[in-house]
Amino acid sequence: MGMLDASFKHAAICCRKAMPSNFSAYLDLVRFLAAMVVFLGHASGIHWTAGFLWQLGPYGDTCVVIFFVLSGFVIGYVSDEKERTPDAYLTSRVARLWSVVVPALALTFVVDWFGVRTAPELYLGQPWFAGDRPALHYLASFLMLQEVWDMNLVPGVNGPFWSLSYEAFYYLLFGIIFYGKHTLKWLAVGLVLILSGPVIAALFPVWALGFLAYRQCRARPLALPLCVLLALAGLALLAASPSLRSVPWLRFQIMGDEILGRYIDGLAFFMHLVGAYGIASRMPRLPGRLKQTISTVAATTFPLYLLHRPLIQFFSYAGPADASSWQRRMLLIVGTLAIVWVATPAIEKLRLWMRGKLGGLLAQMRESRGLAHRV
Repeated sequence: MGMLDASFKHAAICCRKAMPSNFSAYLDLVRFLAAMVVFLGHASGIHWTAGFLWQLGPYGDTCVVIFFVLSGFVIGYVSDEKERTPDAYLTSRVARLWSVVVPALALTFVVDWFGVRTAPELYLGQPWFAGDRPALHYLASFLMLQEVWDMNLVPGVNGPFWSLSYEAFYYLLFGIIFYGKHTLKWLAVGLVLILSGPVIAALFPVWALGFLAYRQCRARPLALPLCVLLALAGLALLAASPSLRSVPWLRFQIMGDEILGRYIDGLAFFMHLVGAYGIASRMPRLPGRLKQTISTVAATTFPLYLLHRPLIQFFSYAGPADASSWQRRMLLIVGTLAIVWVATPAIEKLRLWMRGKLGGLLAQMRESRGLAHRV
């Protein structure tokens, strides 16, 4: 336990230097493209676009693993550079999650409420619609408990919500390990892992690969040939992911969820991140306007991930009836992207408002506690 604690702390001490702007832009691009693959893979369903771009479907879970590793990398960076106190970390993580979760739950409820009444054939009896005990599903999803012990309590048609349980628990685990000062924090870590269930617990090391990638990138620059090799080898493994996951002896599962295949994807993206960092740090800086454009587009990533599934459902029952028509396909894809684009600035304002309110509340609580100690 002490070695793990020291490992987290060591990264915070030795890695405080600016992130190369090229690499930051590359991370933005990767996360947006991963969200697009998930979106288009879901949109390729026979009922939505009659199989348009079906080839992307098998890469959906791989892209979620990419999100996990990216999350670990980013958390390593922000805990090092921006969120150096428990309060700063807590307010930022809570605002980051719930600023998108709340609108996504509201949208899912409205779309499903109308959809069940206007297009029941796209809902009733379908495997993608969790229509039983809606109050429990929505409450569990709001609290990020929908996948605890593999309960699968996602809200309505919004299947992508499953990964939010994982993300929330990993944020919590990292916060306890990194910011906790009492030795009892390891008891808290154990209790959180037990509460989360075996699947979420088993995949925590995959998320932590992102933190390890951050530490490697910032502490030990690698030779350029090795960076190129790692970046290309990682990409090749990710491209081969569906084939690798079909190999019988690589299909180890816990409670029906893939484990070993996700570890392979995580290691592959770890390799790619380390290699890409070494390459990007040696390249000329991107033009400011191009970097800003990438950043603006990438800001839609999380809203796209959580809003796309109910929007696919909406455009399927509100648009042209023929799923194979180009009118339906363009309306569904362009319409979803347009709504996400419009919604993103409002979601960002909500995030900043939540962070400010929670930060103020925590400050008041600490001030009240300090006054109580003086009395």
